Amino acid sequence: MKVIKNINNNVSLCIDSQNREVVAFGKGIGFARPPYEIELSRIERSFYDVDEAYIAMLKDIPAEILELSARVLDYAREMLDGPVSSNLVFTLADHIQFAVKRNEENLRVKLPILYDVEHLFEKETKIGYRALALIQKKLKIYLPKEEAACIALHILNAEGMNSEGGRTARDEKIIEEITERIERFFGLQIDRSGFNYSRFVMHMRYLLQRGEKKELFYSEDRSLYESVTGALPETKQCVEAISAYLQRECGLELTDEERMYLILHTNRLCDREDQDSLS
Repeated sequence: MKVIKNINNNVSLCIDSQNREVVAFGKGIGFARPPYEIELSRIERSFYDVDEAYIAMLKDIPAEILELSARVLDYAREMLDGPVSSNLVFTLADHIQFAVKRNEENLRVKLPILYDVEHLFEKETKIGYRALALIQKKLKIYLPKEEAACIALHILNAEGMNSEGGRTARDEKIIEEITERIERFFGLQIDRSGFNYSRFVMHMRYLLQRGEKKELFYSEDRSLYESVTGALPETKQCVEAISAYLQRECGLELTDEERMYLILHTNRLCDREDQDSLS
């Protein structure tokens, strides 16, 4: 197998003997300068048909979280009847990393639909609880049970994306329009090849899908929303404009919970360290 690009010390983009692109995991496989041949015995995991947008995420996700996510994917493939895309490894790893960060900052998710998720999506919820157990065992971090439901919903979204053939032209148009609105609001040029943008696009795809299915996150507890909006008033103003656009464009009325998550993702997207100012 030939390595054509190193993502980090343990993850590389490769070409196999049939000229197919594959993301390979293996301890230390990314140390040498590509291109170079690598023995198959050094590759611990391989993932085909990975969306290019997700590959950019890998360099900023710790190896232990990627491995943990891969183990969750293994379990999901055992539990679920239909095919599960390899892309889930990377989107789930990003979700777990974000959940760990929220936990460190004492931003706890309150998910009133936890009971409904547990009973309507038993297999996906079981996968979510398996993920929490692995996080506790491997990372020594205890996440609240609501995160199991969040992971279950994440897996359901991934299943839906897979069954529907991935992104739709309409969703991509909406996401691009929102990105341009953010750029105009903050006077920024957003790097569309960057990690933060890939993460933002994923969040928007799942948000649009949840809206289509009438499965938006909702909580009666406004304290966390008020805490986030109080700390990020400018981003809140931008997201209110985005919310109005979504309501006009596709009849999607965001809940406070969804606005809060969109504020957090928009704020991360507009981190001045990662953007070029237009001013």
